[in-house]
Amino acid sequence: MRHFALALFAPLALSCLVLEGAVAASASAASDPTHPLVTQQAAQQVASANVGTMKPFTAPPSMAAVGGPGGPQSEIFGFALASSLSDPTMGASTWNFSLLTTVAFFGLHVKDDGNIAADSGLTVWNSSATSDLISKAHANATKVVLTIILQDFSAGTPHMCAGLAHASTTIAATVAQVKARGVDGVNVDYEGLNGYCGTSDAWAARHSFIYFVRALRSALPAGSYLTVDTYASSAADPAGFFDVRNLSASADAFFVMAYDLEYSNYARAPLGCSRFCLGPTAPLSGYYYNDTNTASQYVSVVGASKVILGVPYYGRKSCVASATPNQYPTAAVAADSYLDASGESTAAAVKAGSFAVHHDSHDPAGNERWDTWFNTSMNCTRELYWDDAASLSKKYALIRKDGLRGVGIWTLNYGGGSVALWSALNTYFSCPVQVTLPASVATTQFTLGLAAVNCSVASYEVQQFDTTQNKGWYPLKSAVAQGFPGHAYQFRVRAHTAAGLVSAWSFASTTVAAGATFSQPFKGLYTLDDYGGIHADTSPPLSGTAYYAGWKIIRAGKARPGAIPQSGGILDGFGGLHPYGTPVTYSGTPYWRGWDVARDFAFLPDGTGGYVLDAFGGLHPFGVNGHAAPPAAQGAAYWPGWDIARKVVIFSDGTGGYVLDGYGGLHPFGVGRAAPPGVTGGPYWPGAKLARDVVLVPGSHAGYVLDAFGGVHAFSGAKAIAAPAYWAGKDLARSLFLLSGSTLTAPAGYSLDAYGGVHPFGGAPTLTNYDYWPGNDVAHNLLGF
Repeated sequence: MRHFALALFAPLALSCLVLEGAVAASASAASDPTHPLVTQQAAQQVASANVGTMKPFTAPPSMAAVGGPGGPQSEIFGFALASSLSDPTMGASTWNFSLLTTVAFFGLHVKDDGNIAADSGLTVWNSSATSDLISKAHANATKVVLTIILQDFSAGTPHMCAGLAHASTTIAATVAQVKARGVDGVNVDYEGLNGYCGTSDAWAARHSFIYFVRALRSALPAGSYLTVDTYASSAADPAGFFDVRNLSASADAFFVMAYDLEYSNYARAPLGCSRFCLGPTAPLSGYYYNDTNTASQYVSVVGASKVILGVPYYGRKSCVASATPNQYPTAAVAADSYLDASGESTAAAVKAGSFAVHHDSHDPAGNERWDTWFNTSMNCTRELYWDDAASLSKKYALIRKDGLRGVGIWTLNYGGGSVALWSALNTYFSCPVQVTLPASVATTQFTLGLAAVNCSVASYEVQQFDTTQNKGWYPLKSAVAQGFPGHAYQFRVRAHTAAGLVSAWSFASTTVAAGATFSQPFKGLYTLDDYGGIHADTSPPLSGTAYYAGWKIIRAGKARPGAIPQSGGILDGFGGLHPYGTPVTYSGTPYWRGWDVARDFAFLPDGTGGYVLDAFGGLHPFGVNGHAAPPAAQGAAYWPGWDIARKVVIFSDGTGGYVLDGYGGLHPFGVGRAAPPGVTGGPYWPGAKLARDVVLVPGSHAGYVLDAFGGVHAFSGAKAIAAPAYWAGKDLARSLFLLSGSTLTAPAGYSLDAYGGVHPFGGAPTLTNYDYWPGNDVAHNLLGF
């Protein structure tokens, strides 16, 4: 089936001259050079279509088209031809209304006396086809507007002049129709030429149209959407029918009919044809009349927010002498809808092996397509210029780049349900994400289902919000999420499309069951950076309370022991101890304002208190959440005035611990008792400050020291292990972390490098979901349970 009415245009030469300088003394026949032919053909078709007997209009449920989340970010305005509104192959049932902001019913014809013509357009308007259109549109927050049509390019444009002389009649009739059908506004398709209209005013038609649009605006119900269809050249045409600048005071937007431009471009460079020759219907650039210039001209006159750039869902073809570009037609020129053009290659009359696809060399940026083939039925070579989805996408990119109000489609019927067309619109203007997530999950790791139907997605942006902690949104690196048992989470996702569009957020939520199975061998593992940022390493998100952008003042971060892995403390260089995760309060902590002397801290095993280590080896007790601070440490080493102390750890039995010095020495201290015996084994580098971290094996006084190059050194009977990562001679190792299930004979965990790399050892699973800053020494230490 052919989706475009049989439309044969004789090769027609329109004037190519446009007045771009000073205003002429009178309207010139050279004005309005780009008025399209295709709308005239469509208007005639609508008026005379054989629509048969139709069911009457029934008022759809009252529903305002107010817009909603996830819809297009720009205007997507499409014309709906009444003549094929109910056609199952191209009509409204094939359109994706969620991607449309406005649909214009095209339309009702205006007679010379100002009344609406009783033709096929009115028959469809008064039928159930229109009530179905309104229902579908409003259900998707899409506006419906009524197009009123008056077109006249005959000498002196007597019909246009008569219609404008009876403007009050037309306005009354139009407003009555808007109110009766409950539509959202009016689209004015008055196409004519400037002229006297029987007066002494050479610009009478231009002036009368301004008055008409102004009066129509005043008469329409408040909030009505009023658009005016204008020519591609009108913004730069001071003597044409449309006074765009003055019309803008009344019109919400202009639908710029930037198509059929081959009729205005053929005589100019780069073609220079002596008569009509085939070429791009809507070139992006490379031709005198093109979309790029049109958009720029309109923006300079009325601003981007009022410009809807019309694009063609059709092309033109004819028999030609040879399969070479820009041929002179040797027969009538026919219009081809997108549906027909995209199916030409498989048509029965195409000679096998003759079909070839080309792209216009004069407008490489626009990528307009032209096809050639031999038609066996017509016994001629056919040449077709048209815009496929790739070429249309170039125009969509221009619309986004220039910040125009949006795109206009002539017409929706010509594209029907083409997946390629709707996908291109989605990719450039909408791309809502569908997020699938159960109400509750039984494991701490779970995956969000993400989909953006018919949209070319470059990446998804996923963020997680812990509703239980209520601490803000956290960016995820993938759709794989982590959660704490008993916590509720919200997620928001948006797509970054191949066109550079960032879609609106889509939301979902879930709760991790209180008895959820832990998916990792830890309950939470995090990297602390030098500025105070807390970064989840395949763990649920946490938020801190201290962050010093660009200032490397953070000295340590530790998780608070116990059944609450999502809380702890961060120590700054002056001794300030700041909570992270769920609320924690600290009392009795030391503070050296302006003196960078704090080096580390450690919690008691029950989490009720702990000690801050200063640079000289001093241990300063503090309390947690109202608990009293522990007693002073006994037997601790101290180096007055010497910045040599590095780390402190406390035994899991709470009886004491060790202080690590810069050379690797481990110095015991007691908690409420004498210091325990010193360590056996272990490293020592006299005069070389290579020690970076120390950890204890759970349930023991044994453990490991990490050196600057990544070496891991056992002491007091801990099993020797190979370094998970080693950088000979390079100071890149920063932290060591043992899993809570580690034993003296089976230690397992991770080391951290300066750039954020997390390296497993002892059978700990490899992690891939963590932050990494290649070449940037900002990772400080690992913390967690």
